[in-house]
Amino acid sequence: MTTLLIDAGNSRLKWASFSQGQRSPQQALAYGEHTPQAGALQHLQMLIAQEAAEKIVLVHVLGGTFTEALQALCAQLKLALTVVQSRAGAYGIEVVYPNPAHFGADRFVGLLAARKLLGEQAAIIIDAGTAVTIDAIQADGKHLGGVILPGLQLLSDALIRRTQAAHMSATPFDHPKVFNDNTLQGMGSGCLFSLVGALEGICARMQEQMSEPAQVLLCGGDTELLSPQIRLAHQACPDALMEGLQYVAEQDACKPC
Repeated sequence: MTTLLIDAGNSRLKWASFSQGQRSPQQALAYGEHTPQAGALQHLQMLIAQEAAEKIVLVHVLGGTFTEALQALCAQLKLALTVVQSRAGAYGIEVVYPNPAHFGADRFVGLLAARKLLGEQAAIIIDAGTAVTIDAIQADGKHLGGVILPGLQLLSDALIRRTQAAHMSATPFDHPKVFNDNTLQGMGSGCLFSLVGALEGICARMQEQMSEPAQVLLCGGDTELLSPQIRLAHQACPDALMEGLQYVAEQDACKPC
C-alpha cells in the first residue's frame, strides 16, 4: 500500500509518499494567490491524480470546513483517509490541555515526530513555520505545554508595515550580522536574531523547569535559516512532521482490521 503523507500548513502544502517502509523526500507547494483552504485542496487533487496512493494520512491547521471538503473528496475517490487530531492518550502521548482537541494537530504530530526520532526521552520541539511553536514532553510521554510566537516572515512583515520602511517589499535573512551598514540588512538580521534569542531563552526557561535533561528538535520551513544561529545543542530536521505522520501510518497499519 502507498500512503500519501500530507502536512497542510498556513502557507504551503508539504507531502511525501510512504510505501513498504520507505518514505520519499518531502516536497512542497505554496498556495500562491489562493486561500490556504482552496490552495491545499487544489494541490491535493493534483497529487491524488499523480500518485497511485490507496490512503492519505494528513495533518492540517485549516479548520473544520477543510476537513469536510477533504472527507467528501476522499469518499468520492474511495481513498482511505486519516486526519490526525489531538486526542487524550493517543499514541502514548498525554496532552496537557484540559481539552486535547484544542491542542493544534500539527503540534501533536511534532510530539510524535520527537518520539520517533529521539525515542522515549524528554524533548523540546521547535516547529518554525509561519508561526513558531515550542512544546516540551517528558520521557514518559506527558506533554508539559508550550508557547506560540510569530515566525520569521511574520516578524519582518509586521516591521515593514508599521514603520517608514513600508516601501521595502522584503528583508533578507541570509548572512545575518550584528553590524549592518544598510537598513534592509539591519531589519533582516534584527528579525532573525530576535527570533533566535527568543528560542534560546524559552528553551532555557523550559529546561530549568523540567525534571530531566531534554533533547531539542528543530523543524519546520525556517530550520535551515535558524539552525546555524542557535547557540544550544539541537537536532535539525526540517521535515520532522513527515516522521510523525509516518509514525501514524505505521501504527494504523498495525491495527486489526
